[in-house]
Amino acid sequence: MSDGLILHLSGPQQAWGGPAQANIRPTYRQPTRSALTGLIACCLGRERGADNTDLDQLRYTIRTDRPGTLLADYHTAGGNHAPHEGLTTADGGTRDAPVVSTRYYLTGAAFTLAVTGPTAVLDTAEHALTNPVWTPYLGRRSCLPDTPILLIRTPTALHDLDHTPLHRPTTDTGPVLYTYDTPPTPDTPASTQYNDQPLPGRHQAWTTRRIWQQHRTIPAPNGGLGTTWLTTLADHYHRPQETAR
Repeated sequence: MSDGLILHLSGPQQAWGGPAQANIRPTYRQPTRSALTGLIACCLGRERGADNTDLDQLRYTIRTDRPGTLLADYHTAGGNHAPHEGLTTADGGTRDAPVVSTRYYLTGAAFTLAVTGPTAVLDTAEHALTNPVWTPYLGRRSCLPDTPILLIRTPTALHDLDHTPLHRPTTDTGPVLYTYDTPPTPDTPASTQYNDQPLPGRHQAWTTRRIWQQHRTIPAPNGGLGTTWLTTLADHYHRPQETAR
């Protein structure tokens, strides 16, 4: 048994920021731990720099329904102003030259997640996602979800993740990418590492963690896109469920 939440992250754009390089703002290809912690903390109404050690106890299994494609945005902020009208800097001054960066987004991506952990923390997360204090977003504030984020609370989260309809065209075939933050089996070697593990007590500071990825063939049907997927999803959750094995 694996008490947990089934979440879904889908929107026109998503941005799961990786380590910045000069004026380059990359994105990982899956939601990061720090961003998922921040999403729930946002729904709880917690300020930046708040203590989120309770949320660090949650574990995420991420199913990539649609990997999406990378989009590069040449981004400028400010510029073409008189000195006293420029962007405010950290030391209280102003900057009259524009701030230029290239920001990467995922477009057309969709992810379904099983979130597991201590019952009390799951209760906190479930309440926050059902009654958000602030609007949740998918990595950056400009990236809003286009479907409900919380799908269900379930005593068999990992089982249900394999059976929840995929948010992808019905014509898509082939296995599905799973991303784990713990080894799916004891002898499975890590696939790569992400620099997205928040450091307790330090604002906007992270360390690396290992992740495990596998392509799997699962029983979940392809549910289509948009309202077709929502209809398939509603039918799935309102019919008697298969007994978990």
